[in-house]
Amino acid sequence: MTHKLLLDENLSPKIADTLCREDGVDAVHVCDRGLLRTADDALLERAFQEDRVLVTCNVADFVRFAKAREIHGDLVLVEEGDQSRADQLKTIRRALDALAGKPDMANHVLRIWLDGRSVFEEIPPV
Repeated sequence: MTHKLLLDENLSPKIADTLCREDGVDAVHVCDRGLLRTADDALLERAFQEDRVLVTCNVADFVRFAKAREIHGDLVLVEEGDQSRADQLKTIRRALDALAGKPDMANHVLRIWLDGRSVFEEIPPV
């Protein structure tokens, strides 16, 4: 299964372009959707509505908003937010590899680090 991505504003918009062009991934950046400065909970809802995996470095806020929802969609949490664009791309490509075997991640997240470590974690509603 190929996952569609929505990249948060804390990631480079060029990443989405590169993933589309070089990897054939359906990836868009929040600026492509006119969603810059959109509230995090609204962004999580938008990704859910579009059946996209939301990729963000804003870990703490999105964990909080995911817990507040009965059901949240796919979420990738990039644990090291101060990466270069090249490292962001490498990390997201690793996330896509990890997601390849996971057709449905409802109420789960993938936490991923630059060094390649990753873990799937359930985040049920509180």
